[in-house]
Amino acid sequence: MQHPTHTETGTIRVSQVDRSRRIKLTSLLDWMQDSAYTHSNLLEIFSTDRLLARNMSWVLMRKLIRIESFPCLGQTVRLTTFPSALNRYFAFRDFKLQDEKGTPLVLATTSWAVFDLEKRRIIRTPAEFIRDFSAPGPPCLEFSQARISPLEHPEYSEEIFLRENDLDLNAHVNHSLLGEWSLSCLPDELKQGRLLKELDIVYRSECTLEQGSVISLGAAFNSLGNSEDGTFYLHSLKTADHSREFSRAISCWQCSI
Repeated sequence: MQHPTHTETGTIRVSQVDRSRRIKLTSLLDWMQDSAYTHSNLLEIFSTDRLLARNMSWVLMRKLIRIESFPCLGQTVRLTTFPSALNRYFAFRDFKLQDEKGTPLVLATTSWAVFDLEKRRIIRTPAEFIRDFSAPGPPCLEFSQARISPLEHPEYSEEIFLRENDLDLNAHVNHSLLGEWSLSCLPDELKQGRLLKELDIVYRSECTLEQGSVISLGAAFNSLGNSEDGTFYLHSLKTADHSREFSRAISCWQCSI
């Protein structure tokens, strides 16, 4: 397989950071998506453009991201991505963000599925993709939770109204926004003095403009609770009437130094 891995080097720009001068979660997720798109088109068997020509596309099903250190404004970093596994239902892609010395800053593993743009449903991976695939290396991370439990008793909530600008080329809300919205219900006082260290998010259904608005829900995750690993929260993103769930997530926060 030609181009088994893909690496991009960049300097964190002012438009990518928050008031703490650290890269925003959406900026990080967007960069990962851009690098995955670029690499997929270098790999003929994974080409996004090739799928689009057949009225299909890749959609993200799950992402586990572990943050050792948020890169800051002006810092030069290197993002490497590669496909790590492939079967009839999912393609797995991993990411590693490093500083100039090669120190890992962020690790992520993701699972993707092929999406029929006309029928608006997940379909099996084309047979020729599987036949020609070989993994260039082991995954950066493993999903530690087989599944994420449903959120039954939310403690925090926030309503978010959808805009045309939230849609991506698949005509639904992009996964980077769903990730940000999942965390938005947590009050500022809970996040004060803490940094996101891990996010495991499962995307359960597509979100379109027809929904009008979504509700971000969250609660302390008592089964994990507070530990030396951090404080955990369970998240759910649903329609306003709670009849449909778009994503489900677990986040871990640690005190910033």
